[in-house]
Amino acid sequence: MIRKLTYRFLIAIMAMLFFVHDHVKAQRLNYEIVSMYVYNFTKYIEWPDKSNSDDFVIGVYGQSPVTVMLTKYISSKHVGMRPITVKVINTPEDANTCSIVFLPMEQSSKIKQLSDQLKGKPVLIISEKYGLSKKGAAITIFLDEDDDEKTKFVINKSTVTDCGLIISTNLLRLASQVY
Repeated sequence: MIRKLTYRFLIAIMAMLFFVHDHVKAQRLNYEIVSMYVYNFTKYIEWPDKSNSDDFVIGVYGQSPVTVMLTKYISSKHVGMRPITVKVINTPEDANTCSIVFLPMEQSSKIKQLSDQLKGKPVLIISEKYGLSKKGAAITIFLDEDDDEKTKFVINKSTVTDCGLIISTNLLRLASQVY
């Protein structure tokens, strides 16, 4: 009897550990932090001169919780003299009016279409799927599972400069990796 209870108890503990482990692995980015990263990137990257009457548009590709956080935290701010506007975009063509495009994890498969559409244009693509900075995104924001789930970012410097943008060496130093 005691042996059966001990066996059941061990199985229950192992099942709980399995579910807790899966929960930890399924953690997502904190989009409040992501919105602050996105805004701070604008302080360290220069876009070509545009009319001061143009808005600085941050497009979010598809539906994502980051849209709410970007709107809440940075839509009242400016990049230089340009007010920031946050909008949802649904096609690569919609990205032509943006200065930054945020590509959520769920839209990662669109990276090639998006980077082809924006090739040579001063639009910074920021993704949240690790590895996309090698496939067309200029910056990837991610959770580092090997470093206590810290939010970090990597930069593909050549992608940034190919867009006609100038990136500060200070931002490059803050990146966890630069390609």
